[in-house]
Amino acid sequence: MSLAGFVLGAGIGYFIYSLAGSYLPTAGSGVWIMVFMGVGGILMGILSYRIYKAALFYTTMLLTAYVVLKTFLLTMGSGVGVTAFFMTLIGNTKIGGVADSITEVSVGKSGGTVGTAVAEALAKIPGSTQNEKFWIVVGIALLVGAIIGGVVCLLQKPAIIVVTAAVGGLLITQGVFSLIQSLNAFDTSAQTIVKSFAVGNGRPALSALVAAAFVALGIIAQFKTAKKS
Repeated sequence: MSLAGFVLGAGIGYFIYSLAGSYLPTAGSGVWIMVFMGVGGILMGILSYRIYKAALFYTTMLLTAYVVLKTFLLTMGSGVGVTAFFMTLIGNTKIGGVADSITEVSVGKSGGTVGTAVAEALAKIPGSTQNEKFWIVVGIALLVGAIIGGVVCLLQKPAIIVVTAAVGGLLITQGVFSLIQSLNAFDTSAQTIVKSFAVGNGRPALSALVAAAFVALGIIAQFKTAKKS
């Protein structure tokens, strides 16, 4: 639960940084990104350790909501990242406080951008305004997350295995594709790594297959190795 809380806190820390980054002094090499993610991860990890039962619910709910949003973007939004989706819709699209904009980053080989991919995904959602469509998507994700969170609190062991395998599979897939994309000009700076995770890889069909394989392996491995109650 501490590790899950750390991952969740790091994500929240990055989102807060995306809102506050333009007001911070220049540090270079993505230092502020790592500070915000590190502090957020540590604080949420400690909190999750101390309030295990409550953390079991909110961690599962938010991670499940992430999986739902990621699946939506894989199938409807050309595989753009969840962070890019949020930052595009709140109008804060700068990466690391520098001039490049997430909305203008190209996605896939079709010549589209993150901005056009998000617009195409929202076009498939009912609602009269972009804001309504956004909250419909987020509301559904949180509702599904709350239901799964309740189930996990009741079943605990098997439910935790499935949820952690799903989240782990998606994160590993994103990491693998980010690594492949950077092989020609390998760059391990914090800003480049975070940008790769935020924007997405632009190959939704292949990403979905690879993620499904990693999720299945995670579930099988955990059920095989977990100690019997």
